[in-house]
Amino acid sequence: MNSRPKITHVIFDLDGVLIDSERVNFQIYQRLWSKYGKTFTPELMLRITGTPMANSAPFLIQHFDMEGKLSIEEYRKQYNTLADEFMRKCPIIPGVMRLVRHLARHKIHMAVCTSSNKIEFNVKTAMHPELFSLIPLIVLAGDDPEIKRGKPAPDPFLVTMNRFREKPENAVNVLVFEDSANGVRSAIAAGMQVVMIPDMSYMKLPEEVIDKIGCILKSFEEFKPESMGLPSYD
Repeated sequence: MNSRPKITHVIFDLDGVLIDSERVNFQIYQRLWSKYGKTFTPELMLRITGTPMANSAPFLIQHFDMEGKLSIEEYRKQYNTLADEFMRKCPIIPGVMRLVRHLARHKIHMAVCTSSNKIEFNVKTAMHPELFSLIPLIVLAGDDPEIKRGKPAPDPFLVTMNRFREKPENAVNVLVFEDSANGVRSAIAAGMQVVMIPDMSYMKLPEEVIDKIGCILKSFEEFKPESMGLPSYD
């Protein structure tokens, strides 16, 4: 018998969860930093995945010893130019539309909580109006003034939970879909249940909280909603 709490609310991360943007993002970082003779590695991608640009930009500028040579404003401008060119082509992750339509039919409350800012979000989602019309609540931690700390702090998911029109009874009734270790840490710190769908070509599992992850999947197509307290597929 499944003893999991009933899930009434679902929160999705964006990059690498709903849309296949992490690989494109890696290529953007490689292009940006190669102009300065720097090598952007999978290890660096692992460090910054799931964190807002307000945190990742100064970290990378310091890491590459570019302080005083590249401002955060110029870095943002260059990143946004590349993102505007490449991010529009990001496809939806296989299995996502089936799950989101299923949850909408069963009146499960849904939200997106992403470290992206408004400009980044609009570029990434422009080609997928149907998907995002089914998810009524969007929280952009990249430039949301209420979110003081980004992932892995719990703030992004707690703010999202409190913005649902119909709030969950408890954080444990919220299920988060994440691909990054920082995102998983954030959701667990918020007291929520988590499904992790990592890209193991560069992602590492967060060992210190691995026993608190509800399930770890290779793809959405493996997901059985009833295993996490949701209605089963029709």
